[in-house]
Amino acid sequence: RRAAGCSSGLLRMGLALVLAVLGGLCKESGFCVLLQLTVLEALGPKPLRCLPPLAMFGAVFLARSWVTGGTEAGFSFVDTPVQYQSDGFVRVFTYLYFHAKYAQLMMLPWSLSWDYSYDALPDLLGTWRDLRVLGILATYLAVCGLAAWGFSTRNRKLLLGLSNVLIPFVPASNLFFVVGVTVGERLLYPCNVGAAIVLAAVGSSSNASARNWIGSRPRLFAVGFLWLGMFVWMSRLRTYQWSSRELLFSADAESYPRSTKSRHQLGTVLYKMERFDEALHHFQASEEIFDGSGLTQYCIAQILIETGRADEARVRFESILNGNRLGFGAHNSWALYVDYGFSLMMLRRFQDALTHLRQGLALNEDVPHGLNALGYSLMHLNQPAEATDAFERGLKYEPDNPYITNNLGVTLILTGQLNRGAELIAAAAKKEPKVPAFAHNVILLNRLADEGSWPEDQQLVLELFYNRGN
Repeated sequence: RRAAGCSSGLLRMGLALVLAVLGGLCKESGFCVLLQLTVLEALGPKPLRCLPPLAMFGAVFLARSWVTGGTEAGFSFVDTPVQYQSDGFVRVFTYLYFHAKYAQLMMLPWSLSWDYSYDALPDLLGTWRDLRVLGILATYLAVCGLAAWGFSTRNRKLLLGLSNVLIPFVPASNLFFVVGVTVGERLLYPCNVGAAIVLAAVGSSSNASARNWIGSRPRLFAVGFLWLGMFVWMSRLRTYQWSSRELLFSADAESYPRSTKSRHQLGTVLYKMERFDEALHHFQASEEIFDGSGLTQYCIAQILIETGRADEARVRFESILNGNRLGFGAHNSWALYVDYGFSLMMLRRFQDALTHLRQGLALNEDVPHGLNALGYSLMHLNQPAEATDAFERGLKYEPDNPYITNNLGVTLILTGQLNRGAELIAAAAKKEPKVPAFAHNVILLNRLADEGSWPEDQQLVLELFYNRGN
């Protein structure tokens, strides 16, 4: 019997180890199951049974550190600014403040956010002199108070619940390795299970000690009912906010006005809705909070291009190219060069525009407004053959684009291909009859057909467009 029991115990331990490793491969908190089993055994009738799962956790942790090469990770300053603080006390107090923020989000989630990166939760530069230290003290006093009460009353359910809050939180605590987010609401999912156990344990203890409904029991029931109502209301509100990007980012920007990412994202939403002034306001607010984002400057420059302020856009692009390139890499640098060239073209610096347009299009040619700008610049530099090639390449990516169609038609007419050029101009005007340049070109062609000669006082017109989708 003893041998069979030993085999059964080893089998259960092996199964727990396998499941913990599989869970940990999905999410770091999965490894913590072994620690939770350790606490469960330590609070049982035979505390020494906690040693095997504790040893297994130690082995798994060492194996994980060996496979990953340690616990350090290189996250950007915007994502986790606190790790870049040189003052160790500032880092410690800030991480402790994050613990208090997690506690607040779990118990009273009155202000949520899709992202808590720079500067939604400012670092505690004042360390112990910062008033937010009161939240840290309240959080740890509450944990110590619950633990003391659990041990004094030998309330095993309460202690198990508390351990199920604390142990899954360890991977998010920044105690043993840097986490890639400042605060992540999703990291509280397993902790909520422990919080529910703690609440049940507190409720059952109160129920056991209550003598009648006149004492603390009805008050506790009322508080619990109100608390549940708050969660239901907050859940409904947050679900509604997640129904659209505008609602979500607007709510988060209002709750955390110093969140550079929330202000930036709200700006992108408003920009797509062509609410340029509002979008510019939020982009500029994001830049005031953190002026090192090249991507935010690029978005501002796009709005400036669309609102006809090409020289202001040029200044923004040159600031990015001179070193402020956070947010740009091999995957999107083409957009920076193409749009910088576009702004130079708008300023009629055609030769300078060619250099940057060609550089961006060499990285990604599928940019129709860039190819159109290239052809436009070449025509003003009296290079119609190269302009024709640029316009034809643009139509390869957008065959029905009326702007490129019109410009190719004008170029062909000026190089002597009257019939094909006239067909393209007519096709462009048919697709977009409200564009003045297209209507103007059709009128000139009709006069040419009627009078047999080209009007001396008027010329065919090239037209530009800007596609923010690229």
